[in-house]
Amino acid sequence: MGLLAVILCACQTAKKPDHDIVILFENDVHCAIDGYTKFGALKQEMLAQTPYVAVVSAGDYVQGAAIGSITKGESIIQIMNAVGYDVTTIGNHEFDYGIDQMKHLMSELKAEVVCCNFTDLNDKLLFPPYVIKQFGDVKVAFVGAATPTTFTSSTPTYFEDSKGNLIYSFHAEDSFKRIEKTAKEARSNGADYVIVLSHLGDDTEIDNSVDMIRATSGIDAVLDGHQHHIINQTISNSKGKPIHLASTGTAFLRMGKLTINTNGEINVELIRTSDYKNQSEDVAKVIQNIETQLEDRINAVVGYTEIPLVMFKFNDRETRRGETNLADLLADAFRDQTGADIAMVNGGGIRNQIDAGPITFGEIYSVMPFNNSVCMVECTGQQILDAIEMGVSLAPEENGSFMQVSGLRYSYDPSIPTSVKYDNNNMFIGIAGSRRVTSVEVLNKESGEWEPLDMNKTYTVGGQSYILQNKGAEGVFLSAKKLSCPECNGRTDVQTVIDYLQKIGRVTARQYGKPQQRITVVKK
Repeated sequence: MGLLAVILCACQTAKKPDHDIVILFENDVHCAIDGYTKFGALKQEMLAQTPYVAVVSAGDYVQGAAIGSITKGESIIQIMNAVGYDVTTIGNHEFDYGIDQMKHLMSELKAEVVCCNFTDLNDKLLFPPYVIKQFGDVKVAFVGAATPTTFTSSTPTYFEDSKGNLIYSFHAEDSFKRIEKTAKEARSNGADYVIVLSHLGDDTEIDNSVDMIRATSGIDAVLDGHQHHIINQTISNSKGKPIHLASTGTAFLRMGKLTINTNGEINVELIRTSDYKNQSEDVAKVIQNIETQLEDRINAVVGYTEIPLVMFKFNDRETRRGETNLADLLADAFRDQTGADIAMVNGGGIRNQIDAGPITFGEIYSVMPFNNSVCMVECTGQQILDAIEMGVSLAPEENGSFMQVSGLRYSYDPSIPTSVKYDNNNMFIGIAGSRRVTSVEVLNKESGEWEPLDMNKTYTVGGQSYILQNKGAEGVFLSAKKLSCPECNGRTDVQTVIDYLQKIGRVTARQYGKPQQRITVVKK
């Protein structure tokens, strides 16, 4: 097995178990269901070696592919129950089907769900902040923590009432204090070891796991998620004690194994899933049954492409910082099918790519797994310019709000310092200085000529409900005027793209063989 290990000594006052305690962990599986068969087998292998085994997740499991989206997460919960999870926390994508469905899914999951910083505005927790599991005479507490960026990395309107007022909080202003307070409370209730199931990410701008460790004490290890990084390192806490931080990447690139051995030491291994050959027959049967029920729908051919439609570039998510042929195709589909002047698609909403050959329904769903509807709004040229400026604010780093476009082209200079401003919930406020965007042109539908974007003119913009109506992309379209759209007619984004594919008949190399130079980076 390919693995990476680091050993730490736990607090000297903690009890030492009479057998090894093994915590199997993962994060950001995103419906990579084949990995569950190996994860279930690893659990059985560990149970043959020690009676003390727990299986945990740091979040983002119900969304990411058609098998999750079509069933709104139900199928993934069935698979996780077959594996036999003990504790999970909530990732931002557990909210992608709405608050009510999230609550339903968590009630169906047989594991205990913990989160210490997700409350209503009366400060009432929606889940227990921690749970203590007993292994012989030793007690291990699992504390859950969700990223405050969930407001913008899921759908902002899900966390609001009908008047647009926030009714939930992730406590960005004091989440570290809440985590530390919860850890100390767990210790006061007998916990010998405290492990945080963190969906914070290790380098997010708001409340990341590295800063959390540095600001707290009373924690023995942090199993992190959210940013898909493979991590196995130590970070000194507020008292100078080295604390283990680990993350398994995404889609079961690794399987995590944390061991508290009989000497009280913590040993963490990251097992390369592709190297692990055992599989659980029981879990495989559950997956096969689900796939059989959905296969006709998932495998239905809806189009054909002569060339690969690309999301990645050198393993990076290129749609979050540059133009790709897949992004051009999706934007064209929304502009064509809505009849809008232009279309805009946030790069973070493009989640997969498509190989050359027949295109299936499942492939389109894996590209856009969020069940958004297609819609149209009216914007001024100034609003459009602001949306583009916000999208390039992090370039050349990835930004989920990077704008892919149709009927529009723009240039930007990443050497200019960004002056985009956000509020405490990471929602867009405005531009406070110089701009990176150096030019924007709009295609005149009648003449076929490119014209400068008019700041005072209004344009119709087609796209997905997430960014245009539900405050996605940091709410940059919040003031846009919603339009009646008979062409939209309640269609999902998936169906809209399928309709476009069937209209054009074939994705050709001539039209989409390479990006169409709608986005230009000014190089100096």
